[in-house]
Amino acid sequence: MIILLVYAIGILLCLLMALNLGANDAANPTDCAVGSGVISMRKAVILFAIFAALGGILLGPFVMKTIDRGIIPKEGLPEGVMILGSFAAILAAGIFVALCTWKGLPTSTTHAIIGGVLGFGLIASPQLVNWDRVFIIFGSLLISPLLAILVAFGLFHAFRAYFRKPRKKQIDMTLSYLLLFGLGFAITLTICQKVFEFPLFESFGVSLLGATILGTMGTIWIHEKYQTPQTGERADRARAVKLMSNLLIVALCFSAFAFGANDMANATGAFVTPTMAISGAPTMEVMILLALLGSFGMAVGGLTWGYRVIRTSSFRVTRLDPLTGLAGEYSNAFVILLFTVVPYYLIGFGIPISTTHSSIGAIIGVGIASMGFGGVNKRTVGKILLTWGVTIPAAVILSAVLFGLFNILIPT
Repeated sequence: MIILLVYAIGILLCLLMALNLGANDAANPTDCAVGSGVISMRKAVILFAIFAALGGILLGPFVMKTIDRGIIPKEGLPEGVMILGSFAAILAAGIFVALCTWKGLPTSTTHAIIGGVLGFGLIASPQLVNWDRVFIIFGSLLISPLLAILVAFGLFHAFRAYFRKPRKKQIDMTLSYLLLFGLGFAITLTICQKVFEFPLFESFGVSLLGATILGTMGTIWIHEKYQTPQTGERADRARAVKLMSNLLIVALCFSAFAFGANDMANATGAFVTPTMAISGAPTMEVMILLALLGSFGMAVGGLTWGYRVIRTSSFRVTRLDPLTGLAGEYSNAFVILLFTVVPYYLIGFGIPISTTHSSIGAIIGVGIASMGFGGVNKRTVGKILLTWGVTIPAAVILSAVLFGLFNILIPT
């Protein structure tokens, strides 16, 4: 009975962790659009809430499995230990992330929850820790910000070269269509094969249709926003700014979708196995139900407390404009989806990366590309790096202490 009560409290903590996730990480998909002045903070957060929820519901279960059983195979643990451990991991991560959000510091919820899982695992059964997967995950956590910096640096120069030259409207619309088609095809193909489990041939057909519809509708929307009353050289510059701004809004939505897919596990993944053990529901049903819970929490968190961290990421790292914002947002979205989807096809599980690292890395990359190293606020970046450095140790220690305390106070 006590274990069931602890489990129920743990599920509530999952919801609170999802609130923290939305509040702290809402900055990741929105910072470039807000910082460049393309969209207001309120509108950006609303778009974040919608598309992050969709990504979490449709693709979040892939990475949720990695957080839950990829690090600690909890099926080998007694039910009571498993539930108390998940409780300690979520509570430890939630406390740390809430503190960072209150201070307006972007931290890695991925680091926090992985540290929480490791903390109780090292106490409960250190021999069960899957160190191979842990090292893969840590490798991605180091690589993702560096890759984001490089991609953002390259995209900035590519976009700048493109928008500097006079362009015909047909070329701009072709670029918009191809970009939207590619994003739509990748997302639809993944959903068809991994969520609905369609055969490969049918998945390609549905994905081509979905990508065509998305590309066409998006290009029509961009075309309607493309016109300007100005003429001559001013008109060309105005159209370039409008095109960059609209593509940046599309990138925000794509990045938010990818964020929900990758980071849903941080809020609810630790409770997949305990929920299945108590309810007896199949794994996919359990993960989808938890994804619905997490999606709701992320949306509410972003809409309420998200502005605190958005201000830091959008305005205090470097100065953004539509061009740098566009390069930063697309590199962030690309890196997140790359680590979420591609490993699932190659090695059978998605790698949870830090979207905070990817986002801040992309902003640093465009800052360096546009203004050199002097264009990056080193004091702000230093505070962020210090926060990242203490996240895992703090979560591990806090989770281990809480788990030891629970074992003493709550009989299993």
